[in-house]
Amino acid sequence: MSPAGDEWETLYRKYGRKVLHVATLAAGGSAHDGWDGVQHAFSKAWLHLTDPSKPPVDNWAGWLRKSAVRYVVEAAKGEARALPLLDRDRQQDGPLLENWVAVKEEYQGILKAVAALPARQRQALALCCIAGFSVKETALIMDIEDGTVRSLISQARQALPPRRGEETGDEQ
Repeated sequence: MSPAGDEWETLYRKYGRKVLHVATLAAGGSAHDGWDGVQHAFSKAWLHLTDPSKPPVDNWAGWLRKSAVRYVVEAAKGEARALPLLDRDRQQDGPLLENWVAVKEEYQGILKAVAALPARQRQALALCCIAGFSVKETALIMDIEDGTVRSLISQARQALPPRRGEETGDEQ
């Protein structure tokens, strides 16, 4: 296998499942649409890895998550209807259905926990962690200082229960 192929394989093994979780959450719980986002993100990663003119990516985890979520969000904008949480998935293999159920339960729990957060914490968390804006962009949107955004996100994360399979180290 080529060096790019080895690196791509490593990226997929390391981040594929995490990107699927985030993309599925962004797709309103639809594992099918989440998988479309994952496929798009890793296709873009392959093109990036095989194009020597592209600058190196320092944060593949964030790059892949943003790419998948943006694809899912743009695909949903193109549809004339909202993505319902229930009865959306098409027929799938057993393991995919199990993944969908687990992600759906996690999604519902996260929604409840996020809804219980104070409004400013919720807004900062949504802008940075879901929409993919940087701390600086979020500060501009919210008309507050960068440090305040970091503080709000930190407070929100401390208030939320840890997610299943969440890493303990910083993944920036």
